[in-house]
Amino acid sequence: MAKNRIMTEDHHRRPRSIGGTDHPANKSFVKNKDHKCWHTLFGNMNAFQICEHINQMKYKPENIIIVCKFINGTEVIKFGENNSKNKNKVSRDWDFLFKGLKFTEIIEYINSVWLDPSYHFYIKKI
Repeated sequence: MAKNRIMTEDHHRRPRSIGGTDHPANKSFVKNKDHKCWHTLFGNMNAFQICEHINQMKYKPENIIIVCKFINGTEVIKFGENNSKNKNKVSRDWDFLFKGLKFTEIIEYINSVWLDPSYHFYIKKI
């Protein structure tokens, strides 16, 4: 194996366990460690659950909320779970996955790589 080779794996943007498919539009190719961190943070939650979870986390600035909107495709009806409840693990994996990005950049990154393509997160000032 080449030293500079980066190992990636499929991330199902809408988890298969809640109705996602293997269609290319539902997949992102992500680094193995990043993928593990995502699932530590959000398990197999649907987009609305992820949004609500982020809104309750200490990483979100106080003067904003994240809003999840359906934009196209098929709406999800199932709920997911399985995110870690271990605060140290969550903190470590948040820091690893989002590597010093500004919060607005984190939301853009989630939208473009991780989130169910039928949904989009928006930042709303309160």
